[in-house]
Amino acid sequence: MNSDIILGRLKQWKGSVRLWWAELAGIEDEFFAGNSDWLSGILQEDYGKEQERVSSESRVHH
Repeated sequence: MNSDIILGRLKQWKGSVRLWWAELAGIEDEFFAGNSDWLSGILQEDYGKEQERVSSESRVHH
């Protein structure tokens, strides 16, 4: 597992916590920040998975 996958999952967790806090405290700005963190985490995790897939395919073909 590469660092992009781990960091992506961490960002998703952070975003989820911020969304929970925004709902609890009623802070709209925190809601948008939490959504942003969560989405960027998904994208970073997907990027890391794609890197691993390409890397494993290149090892198979050599």
